[in-house]
Amino acid sequence: MKKVLSVILASAMVLSMTACGGSGDSTPATTAAPAAPAAPAASEAGKEETKADAGAAPAAAPEITFKYAELNSDDNINTRAGYKFAEYVAELSNGRIEIDVNSASTLGDEKTCLNALQMGGGTVDFYRGNTNSLSDYGFQKLNMFGLPYIFVSREGMWKVLESEELGQAFLNEGVEVGAGMVGIAYTDEGARNLFTSAEITSLADIKGKKIRVPETTLMMDTMAALGAEPTPISYSELYSSLQTGVVDGAENGYPGYDSNKFYEVAPYYLLDAHTFSPGIILMAEAQWNKLSAEDQAILLEAGKKASEWNKAAIEEEEKALRASLESKGVTIIECPPEDIAAAQEACKSVWADYTKGIEDLLQKMVDIQQ
Repeated sequence: MKKVLSVILASAMVLSMTACGGSGDSTPATTAAPAAPAAPAASEAGKEETKADAGAAPAAAPEITFKYAELNSDDNINTRAGYKFAEYVAELSNGRIEIDVNSASTLGDEKTCLNALQMGGGTVDFYRGNTNSLSDYGFQKLNMFGLPYIFVSREGMWKVLESEELGQAFLNEGVEVGAGMVGIAYTDEGARNLFTSAEITSLADIKGKKIRVPETTLMMDTMAALGAEPTPISYSELYSSLQTGVVDGAENGYPGYDSNKFYEVAPYYLLDAHTFSPGIILMAEAQWNKLSAEDQAILLEAGKKASEWNKAAIEEEEKALRASLESKGVTIIECPPEDIAAAQEACKSVWADYTKGIEDLLQKMVDIQQ
């Protein structure tokens, strides 16, 4: 368990009592997005960065504590966004609400966490997942964000996510379809690329290879369309599966590939950008409904601020990670343009299968990126 604020709050109380015999008021957070941080240097970077930033947190004992689950380790940008979210919630609630961030799959794998949200929370109240993993829970609109090659660039993706008609409206889909989940905010971990244990030079080289995918039908269909043999395996088991040859490769963005040290067992990284799907912070609807309108607004504002922090940080993060990975001996392969064009054509059938009845929204997503 990562009690992000408990040590800080206790220290603040001691210092305050020593200085003036009482506890001081905190200053509410501003709405400006924080500056992008330097690239992580160690596995505790995200946690320690947030502890330092939260030094001015109010010295009030939390009245409500929520458990937040993340699959990645502390130095991953998605996990660090989770710690930022926890920090902003503490500031905006004046210390009444605590978000207990649990990284590195300590609260379970993806299915375990999503099932926990659907069942009302308690063991997991928040989960930062990927939008390409939601189709099996009744989501269709959010699932479009995971369609292969749906986003032409990071800028195009954020145009969609920040649109009131598209991205912002889709945050409510979990309630609309009865999935029992409330969307709080989006995160960006960059394009997902392929990596393998044996040398590859193009997308053609993954044909027939066993490629690990998240336990979701959309990603299985995407890899199958690209000619690979999709193999669903829990994220926590991926390193050992690559190491022992259970799978030939997998796919992930720079942050996940680096923070989980997959490069040690799969050092060939192909920049095919097959998916640019955002992450999403989800909350158990049953827990959300227990909150006052004021506290719900606090969570949404904190989510917005964490999303802004993430958006400002990701590009520099990726540049630093690429340089770091190359220095560790990773072979990074630029995917030939003709490969991308052929892959896009091959994946059109996936678009058709997952957008039946909402073709108008798909077209709006395409149009807004022009």
